[in-house]
Amino acid sequence: MLTRLELRAALHHELGKPSGILAMWEAGSHAFERADEYSDLDIGLLVREGALAEAWAAVDRALEHVGGFDLRWENPVHIFKGMTQRVYRLRNASPWLHLDIGIFQEPVEDLYLQAQRHGRAEVMFDRSGRVVPPAWDADRHLRQMREALHQEIVRWTVYYGFFRKELARGRTIDAFGFYFGLTLRPVLNVLGMLHRPDRWDYGFRYAREELPPEVVARLERLCYVAEPAQLPQKLIEAEALLKETVAELARRGVTPIDAKGVDVLPPDGDGK
Repeated sequence: MLTRLELRAALHHELGKPSGILAMWEAGSHAFERADEYSDLDIGLLVREGALAEAWAAVDRALEHVGGFDLRWENPVHIFKGMTQRVYRLRNASPWLHLDIGIFQEPVEDLYLQAQRHGRAEVMFDRSGRVVPPAWDADRHLRQMREALHQEIVRWTVYYGFFRKELARGRTIDAFGFYFGLTLRPVLNVLGMLHRPDRWDYGFRYAREELPPEVVARLERLCYVAEPAQLPQKLIEAEALLKETVAELARRGVTPIDAKGVDVLPPDGDGK
């Protein structure tokens, strides 16, 4: 069965040939030294303007050399500006070993290589000289996080208990959706600001590894909901965790910033 190293080597061999492909690197879990037998292969490419079709053709050729693929999907929605992304499922590999590859065309501004947020990508070749971690603007990031903290507090205040009206309507599936999206998500993001500020917005990703064990245990209790009747008690626990975290952030000097200066919150900030 095809391994990650064999797949990577085949891609490296083929993608190094076209002159329109300027650079290749591996990111994802490998950049955080967390790759294991369940990891896919996350590859980034930088290509000359207009060389996108040439690059995708080279990817397909490389995969045919190692047994081909039975699924190829071009993701219409991705988080990195200026990137085109495709995911491949390989015929001769583990079902977990997908190829997730993103291509940036010159003159793209950001290759998303900040080590603090994306780990340390391994560069396989770079004819452009651009595939290096950019300088980290800690002050700018802190301000953005404080502005986001304000938004999370307001979002919580407006929506934290919305699932209760869906329970009252008998829409239990809607209630679960609101609970995870509007109750847990703000709590998780604020916890990230305290415990992993460079990646505060990573959500559930890597939470077990990057948050303290006692916090992980509390989050797990909030996530594991056996029946709709448990949701109101979970809300009480989630609110306590959010308030503790916001208070600890304030003790460390991380306070919310209302960037536009137009929002109004009740004095206690919890919407009650």
